[in-house]
Amino acid sequence: MKIRYAALLLATLLSRVEASPLLQPGIYQRTPQASDADRSASPAAGEIHHDTLSAAIPATAKVRYAFVSRDPGDALNKLVFVTDAAYRYDINGANRLCPAYAFPGWNERSEAQPFCRTNIGSADHEAALAWTERGFTLRWADQKTLLRTEQIPATRKPTPDEIGACAVSGVCAPESYGGHLQHYQVSHFRDGFELQASRPYIDVFAATVDTPVYPRAEDSTPSGTLAAGRYAGVLSRGAEWIGIEDVAADGVPTPGWIRRDDLDGAAMRIPQQAATATLRFVLVVAPADDDQAVLQAIDILDAATGRRRQILRDIDAEPMAAGPEVLQLVDANFDGWPDLSVPAYSGGAGPNATRNLYLFDPAANVFVFDPMLSSLSQLDIDPATRTLTSASRGSCCSHASETYRYVDGQLQQIASWEESLSADGEHLQTTVGTLRDGTMKYNTRTRKLPANRP
Repeated sequence: MKIRYAALLLATLLSRVEASPLLQPGIYQRTPQASDADRSASPAAGEIHHDTLSAAIPATAKVRYAFVSRDPGDALNKLVFVTDAAYRYDINGANRLCPAYAFPGWNERSEAQPFCRTNIGSADHEAALAWTERGFTLRWADQKTLLRTEQIPATRKPTPDEIGACAVSGVCAPESYGGHLQHYQVSHFRDGFELQASRPYIDVFAATVDTPVYPRAEDSTPSGTLAAGRYAGVLSRGAEWIGIEDVAADGVPTPGWIRRDDLDGAAMRIPQQAATATLRFVLVVAPADDDQAVLQAIDILDAATGRRRQILRDIDAEPMAAGPEVLQLVDANFDGWPDLSVPAYSGGAGPNATRNLYLFDPAANVFVFDPMLSSLSQLDIDPATRTLTSASRGSCCSHASETYRYVDGQLQQIASWEESLSADGEHLQTTVGTLRDGTMKYNTRTRKLPANRP
């Protein structure tokens, strides 16, 4: 039977955390270069290496400090070098240091996520990181430059055997024929950083436009601006405000708050037809490709005054066709209160589509995201039987469904069905699950299909 999405996700995250120790979040200071350079691997025959240690940080970046975040819900570090304001990253030039990196497992840089990847290959422009919990080293690929060739004279005449070997195989004894030594300079680019001050950064905010910064949440007048292209450590993230620290070139952090409404930019507001006696709903969407839109927020307004009662953000969904009928009101947990449902993912096929569900909490008077319901594909809510059914398709010849009911406020699976065609196409296997005595019991039946079926 299917493994539930939430359990699979939790197991994946735990395995990643165990496999990859992460940097502690905080502010890191650049350390003096080591007195002894990393040495080359054993030189090839006929080579002598002269090792030198060089800075990995471009001089124009003027970096003395960096700061690091660690996402508590994902095995991910984000690292930002506090560069000079005039520094401009250029992958093809001397300024090859990217201001911000994400690792491990990061593989894409975009305007929305301006973080570079590390440890991918051996190209000169790709940085590599080695880290422990309280320090890291930045390095580039070593550079090997020929300095000179030293001729080595012969010390004796060759023997007959050596003459033959030299003529046949080209392997000539250096004592008899002389030789040469190639002297190379091998430059190692290294810079180390050590944790100076622990800070509970959970993420990094990357300003794509000049962003107002407020001294306190709920303030109406900003105290400064985080310039486009700058980064800040994120201390907290709510639906309306983001708590940050702006780390200066001297490593001193300045706290502040970013109002998320200021980040909506050119987003469109689409009022929804679905409404209650007291609430109206407006979708905040950003244009995407192919006449699609990215759902950024659900603004929940008081029907009488038009004032905001709540706003839902950080909605995990793929681009969609936005219109006035996107949001639906449902009673997903059968408590008599309307809940919110909006599209999430198509799952690659219609039968595997999911929706994001927000259950109304009457005690707190807010809508709360429900990750379990939102992971169920093709969810059908049946008020008559007070059950929820999730259907899915694994391939052309494999289908399944699961049925749930709320018991004492907790969602519990009470039935399942799965049917698949054998590889030879001659047998149909059906597995039915039922809840008995608090445990799911399964019964599998295989039947041979008629040979002359259409």
